[in-house]
Amino acid sequence: RDIALLADAELAVGEMLAAARANLPPRMVAISLFDVYQGKGLEPGKKSLAFSMLLQDTEKTLTDAEIEAAVDQMVRFLAQRFQTRLRAA
Repeated sequence: RDIALLADAELAVGEMLAAARANLPPRMVAISLFDVYQGKGLEPGKKSLAFSMLLQDTEKTLTDAEIEAAVDQMVRFLAQRFQTRLRAA
């Protein structure tokens, strides 16, 4: 799954990514940053961070509810720790 988060422009992305990787929810096996955007269409002082999350269960196919629960858990963690929020399309 891919998500985009809105964050303060000064936020250290490396620190955020390290914290995310150290706190992966169940079934999330990896998270990586694939895009950083600053500019037109964003609030001043903000940047958009796009993450790809890999989810896997070696014993069964994941349900949409299980996937959404893991993604939501990561989004909440990052929001609480780094004051980010999901970026609207």
